[in-house]
Amino acid sequence: MIDEEDDEEILKKKRSLKSVLKSLVLIGLVLIGVMFIYIGEPDPTVSLMIGFFCICLATSILQMKKEPSDPVRQTLTILKCKSCGAIKVRNYESGDFIFKSTDTCDECDEPMQVNQIYSVKLKKAKDKSNKLEKDKEELKQTIEI
Repeated sequence: MIDEEDDEEILKKKRSLKSVLKSLVLIGLVLIGVMFIYIGEPDPTVSLMIGFFCICLATSILQMKKEPSDPVRQTLTILKCKSCGAIKVRNYESGDFIFKSTDTCDECDEPMQVNQIYSVKLKKAKDKSNKLEKDKEELKQTIEI
């Protein structure tokens, strides 16, 4: 089945432990860098260099972003019969273009014409087997009570 991914689903995602730890490390590096710059006790030049290095490292880590993966897409062709108006949806084939006459209609044996070509983003498959097992366990527990 072809479903488009909801944008609301992306907004509902919670922060992961990894992103929280990354933020804490960044804050820690900036604080250490500032501390080295302001304290600078034994050798001010070395302390300034270490502080500057820590702050540069923190901002470099902050700028790194994970490359988004390309969504899985499926391209479809919609065929429409010229005489009876029947509609047929099939996978895109190389050489398809709008108004191209192709297959014959299943209902009236007249030629069909490519009406639309479009691409849809497919949803990621969710693990339904675990949910099914949990539902079975809950049902067994309910029956035993």
